[in-house]
Amino acid sequence: MEDAYIPFCGTPPVPSDLWTRWLFDPLLMAGLAALALALAWKASDRRAAVAGWVLVALLFVSPLCAASMALFSARVAQHVLLTLIAAPLLARAAPAPIRAVLPAAGVFGVLFWVWHAPAPYAATLDSDLVYWAMHLSLLGAAWVLWSAVRHSIQARPHLVALALALTAAQMTLLSALLVFSRSVWHGWHVLTTVPYGLTAAADQQLAGAIMWTGGGVVMLGAVALMARAVLRSDTVEKKAPVFE
Repeated sequence: MEDAYIPFCGTPPVPSDLWTRWLFDPLLMAGLAALALALAWKASDRRAAVAGWVLVALLFVSPLCAASMALFSARVAQHVLLTLIAAPLLARAAPAPIRAVLPAAGVFGVLFWVWHAPAPYAATLDSDLVYWAMHLSLLGAAWVLWSAVRHSIQARPHLVALALALTAAQMTLLSALLVFSRSVWHGWHVLTTVPYGLTAAADQQLAGAIMWTGGGVVMLGAVALMARAVLRSDTVEKKAPVFE
């Protein structure tokens, strides 16, 4: 009889064991080493590279990885930090050569919805390959999106503002669906949340709230900054003297 599959981050921990669940899987360590070498070779901003790498490492080495097995809200927090904090840092350090900001936003939006939907999410708990497909595709899509934002911010600020607004809108919509849904999306967490004093429905609402505030609000803040930059740019152009 074959042994039962254990997810990459392990079995769902109880609160008393959570802080003992650091993960030093050899393949994970190899992947982080490869990322460090790539950044050392390509990064133009060393501080951003180090900060981005450290955050990515903590998201998978720290007990947050194990917590994401017990709480959907922990998984969402992991994804928000990965795509909205780590990815911009990596894009600043080593931007991908992508300038098509609207398509990049579209790809990121599709992947974000797909990986939080019931069937794909459940598949990540049955296969290491699917688990890493989720995280690598989310990080890669976010890295490309923030790279496109950096490349286009001067030449096409209005387009960047639109892409960020659309990204904020789709994340806010997904958040609202999680918060106000009458059903639990992920049956895996029906029992895993109990030791934390949460029902699966409450955990799902917390996940939606994290995505809403940590995702939608951050993106809308970025839109506000972009709008400010556009207004300043327009003001400077109007005040610039004309030499005949």
